[in-house]
Amino acid sequence: MTKTALETLQITISPLDRQALFQVSGTDAEKFLQGQLSCDMKEVSQLGSRLGAHCNPKGSMHSILRVIKFNDDFLLRCNTENLNYAKDNLSKYMMFSKADCKDLSDTWKGIGISGKDTSKFFNLELEGISLETDQVSIQQNLLIIKVPGERYELWMPKENLSRFLDGLKTPIDLSCSTSWYQEEIILGIADIYPQTREQFIPQMCNLQALNGVSFKKGCYTGQEVITRLHFRGKLTKYLTIAKVETAHATELERGDSIFDSEGNKIANILQHSTKEDWLYLQLITNQKYADQAMFLSSKAALTTLDQPYTLDPNLFIRKN
Repeated sequence: MTKTALETLQITISPLDRQALFQVSGTDAEKFLQGQLSCDMKEVSQLGSRLGAHCNPKGSMHSILRVIKFNDDFLLRCNTENLNYAKDNLSKYMMFSKADCKDLSDTWKGIGISGKDTSKFFNLELEGISLETDQVSIQQNLLIIKVPGERYELWMPKENLSRFLDGLKTPIDLSCSTSWYQEEIILGIADIYPQTREQFIPQMCNLQALNGVSFKKGCYTGQEVITRLHFRGKLTKYLTIAKVETAHATELERGDSIFDSEGNKIANILQHSTKEDWLYLQLITNQKYADQAMFLSSKAALTTLDQPYTLDPNLFIRKN
């Protein structure tokens, strides 16, 4: 491949500064996490990773995590704002398990690679990587994780990161970490921050559409509420995506309300980020009002976007 061809690769490389890792290790690590997280740890061990939620007994989420199998241990990726809480909240349940928790945020760093030419990039740089979503490739201490979209997370010890970037054959300009965050929002990948802890169950954030909830694996914290809704209940709130021109958007906070034309609260902001002239938002929307026009408190109208994945329509029908 010539230098000219390299320079035309359509990829974006972003530091994952908004994300960090912590490690769960020990002989009971998998068993412990199986009893705490919404994902099936057997699938994590088979594929390499899964999204999952840590919930309270009522099924409301403390945190959303990506769980990654790494040798005999598990690495859990979390946003930095919720990292200490998520780690400490899991740790307090470990007293009766042969498992330990360790913060890796200072020693491991990540980058995100996205764009339609990611396959070409990996063919050139790493002799080809072909992974399905949630699969992992481990090359020494380099973790490559396929995540939704044409996107990969790469995690490695901090001291290896500069060496990896300097050794790339592909000319690159690092994007900002906000670029990756924007993609997560547009792709409908939810996250929980301090402002939204213990407010939503996994299905309200469409986590089941991303294989982040198992309804068959057995008991875990919050499982009774989550599975009862799936098999016998009716989902009344779910994640939607919208945008508004930044010129019409006021300062927003996670958890802020969204209104209908008459001023009734019909949704709440889960996450938001600006991209060029648009503000993109993830909303937890009341299904009853999903077809109505939506407005910020400033009266600016939102444009709703198509879901990037399919939601089971039976979720919104009460079962007998």
